[in-house]
Amino acid sequence: MPDFSADSLLALRYHQARPGLELVAIVDAGLPVTLLTADVLAQERKDLPLLDEFLLRLVDNGVSSEKAITGLLGLPERMVTQTLAQHFSQDYLAYGRPTSGTESAVRPLLLTRRGEQAARDHAAITPTRVNQPIVYDQLLRKARPYERNILRPRGQAEEEGVLLLPAAHHGPIETGDISADDINTLLRESGNTRRDVLLIKNLTQDKARRVMPAKILVYADADRTDIQIGIVVDGELSHPHELALIAQGGAKALGITVEPAPERPVLEPELEQARTTLPDITQHRSEQAAAHLAAPGLVPRPPDSAEQAAPTHEIRAIGVFEHPDLLDQALTQARNRLLIISPWIKKAIITTEFLSKLETRLQRGVTVHIAYGYEDNDSKSDPLAIRRLENLAGRYKGKFVFSRLKSTHAKVLVFDDTWVTTSFNWLSFKGDRDRTYRMEEGTLVHDKQVTDPHYSRYLELIEQQRK
Repeated sequence: MPDFSADSLLALRYHQARPGLELVAIVDAGLPVTLLTADVLAQERKDLPLLDEFLLRLVDNGVSSEKAITGLLGLPERMVTQTLAQHFSQDYLAYGRPTSGTESAVRPLLLTRRGEQAARDHAAITPTRVNQPIVYDQLLRKARPYERNILRPRGQAEEEGVLLLPAAHHGPIETGDISADDINTLLRESGNTRRDVLLIKNLTQDKARRVMPAKILVYADADRTDIQIGIVVDGELSHPHELALIAQGGAKALGITVEPAPERPVLEPELEQARTTLPDITQHRSEQAAAHLAAPGLVPRPPDSAEQAAPTHEIRAIGVFEHPDLLDQALTQARNRLLIISPWIKKAIITTEFLSKLETRLQRGVTVHIAYGYEDNDSKSDPLAIRRLENLAGRYKGKFVFSRLKSTHAKVLVFDDTWVTTSFNWLSFKGDRDRTYRMEEGTLVHDKQVTDPHYSRYLELIEQQRK
């Protein structure tokens, strides 16, 4: 059973969310938020409803007849009678001695010991001023129950090439932008049912700009003329955020465009004939994800016994969202050899985690070749990413060969007996500020007899094209 990244699960879960459209891309996004501290008047929530409390406190202060209570509260007699009856059943009230010596005299209402305690407890609960932290969603213009520890500095997100979403709210946030009911709703959604905010006295706004991690789902029709977007916040598609983005201009305002899918590399005829198609693979992976992870919205199917073991021979399509999973598999599971050819290299891919995984392969004796280069122009590659790979190759001479090629269109991944040929840019699929997306399809071949000669051919190509 394969492992699935978060993006793979989103793709499998939502690829049919827009009938007639195709899920083309999943984009890391940053939802603009502001951290606020609200100075509020609040009190602990009382166990008794307001009318129940008033009745107890009136009796405690000497108002001892039903008629007098009804007159003071200005409520229907039936409502007061029903509430009094409940207090008698809960042992809060009892009748005292008649006020005169006749049996027909009115018997006053008295608090029992339990009623006296309840009246004292509720009288002791008074409003106090407290500071309430709030996360304000600048796209929705609402306070939202986001966890503060997952928010990221806006500058860091921008540096990493995250798509920064627009804010519908600009300028300072005033007390009129948030109500006490808004904060009470937040408290309930966060599981705090004991505090009630009565009044907002003041708001203090944190100057540091932050974003809430989110995902943009890009959908397009076959002609790539109808482009729609969805937004995943806290793991779920958010319709309010989608409407807010549409009001801000939608995909066009975000600079998102979709190109026609490029031609995938074609295999030898006999391999093409044996190749499992992408729709079949997508369905199969959906079933695997549902069975393995119980992903919401997917219907699991019990796996066949033949599916339990990894196949020794496999030729199948791979979709755009599976490519990162395969790259991670190569970085974490390769035992003998690893080869990557990609025209460009981005620092969004060559992260500390990437380098750590790659160095672990090297320490375990894996031979690594990475080659890049497209003509004389390196503008689409990040110098920092190149330098970090050069430094690692310098520490593992003879085990890690890092090459700049004269020019290559090849996009290849080989690890052990697996060969992947594709139109997918292995080392630059993230971090490109040009928000142009396209469906990338490739082919995975898991067969030593097929992979070996192609691996040798790519080594020759690297040697011939080395700059």
